[in-house]
Amino acid sequence: MKTIVYISDFRLPTGLNFVKPLQKLADHKKILIIERHNLHHDEVLRDFFDEIRYVDHLESVDAIREHMMQIRESHSISALLTPGENAIEIGGQLRSEFGIPGMQRNQAEAVRNKWIMKQMLHQRGIRTSEIAIALHEQDYIRFTAVHGFPIIVKPLSGYGSINTFKLSSMDELVHYLHHTRQAQQRDLLEEFIHGTEFHCDSIVSKGKVVFASVSQYLYNCLDIATKQKPPASITFPEGTEADFIHHIKVLNERVIAALGINQSVTHAELFLTPEGEVVFGEIGARIGGSHVMPPCIKNTHGVDFFEAVTDLEVGIYEFKQQETSHKFTGMICFPSRAGVIQHISGIEDYADIPGIVEFNVSYQVGQRAGDVNDTMTRSGYAIVEGDSFEELRQTLLDMYDRFKIEVTVAETV
Repeated sequence: MKTIVYISDFRLPTGLNFVKPLQKLADHKKILIIERHNLHHDEVLRDFFDEIRYVDHLESVDAIREHMMQIRESHSISALLTPGENAIEIGGQLRSEFGIPGMQRNQAEAVRNKWIMKQMLHQRGIRTSEIAIALHEQDYIRFTAVHGFPIIVKPLSGYGSINTFKLSSMDELVHYLHHTRQAQQRDLLEEFIHGTEFHCDSIVSKGKVVFASVSQYLYNCLDIATKQKPPASITFPEGTEADFIHHIKVLNERVIAALGINQSVTHAELFLTPEGEVVFGEIGARIGGSHVMPPCIKNTHGVDFFEAVTDLEVGIYEFKQQETSHKFTGMICFPSRAGVIQHISGIEDYADIPGIVEFNVSYQVGQRAGDVNDTMTRSGYAIVEGDSFEELRQTLLDMYDRFKIEVTVAETV
């Protein structure tokens, strides 16, 4: 029997959206490899997987490799699914080592290592930020001497804007070097691009972009990570009269071709400058926005990204599009606070809001909430449709402002 191995650290219950498409593959054995501390409801997952294996950390490549070797002894692995951003490189490495079809090591590096990615695009004449790798303190000084402030400092293969900093002056740079940067740490330095941030979510099949959707962030990702702005974006329907949408799609296709992405969903981030130029930011071979963007795209365009992830990897993908109302669809993530939940808003608090497509709050009263550590970890989210961008933007921000969460913080001894 053909076997699918699925490597993930997804969180329940929203993580089930990623694995539901597996149910139609009844002729495949399905094996999950997951971080032990992220598996809280294994009884739920047993409806989707024939076998569950555990590792202490998803980054433990040796431990995952050992599981893969054991599986290979008695099974023919036909596909390896690694939908999470922090598992893309692992997936590429293991596919190359075990001869499994799909994105290989060199392709995975191109979409995860920001230095490799942007060097490849610079060579193709694609406008993106100027970059450098900093090994020593003097590298930071030289970069700012050429490009000025602000600059962006980030990990080479980071995700979710974790450990990403915007440094706006020499004082901030000196503070970063002396109080934040670890000894011998290698950083990627980037020119700061002034502009409005968009994302373009695509489906690439046999080297061709068969579908692309353009959305606008209400706040740039860096502001979400550093200024506690809410993660939120609005998806444009087909027929929206805006030249930048066409320019974004064209640049997105050029990037995908330059990086050799052949069979994957993709999530690209791009900027529209005040002068009207579209500048590429970065791209991932993954679903964007975790569990919240696919419902927005499906509501506006009738295209299922969750299904596409699985079908592309297994090699059975056929582009399908359902009829929709062609409205703008937006998502916004609600704030979270660390502590024991005493009160939290629910769907009943938004009975007067028209157009709610989906509403999900992850916590209940009495449950402990953890710290927010990336751009998408929040206490819940709402997906809402509307007739215009501006009307929907205001609705989403009003919902965020009305959201209430009260916690009790345990005292430290």
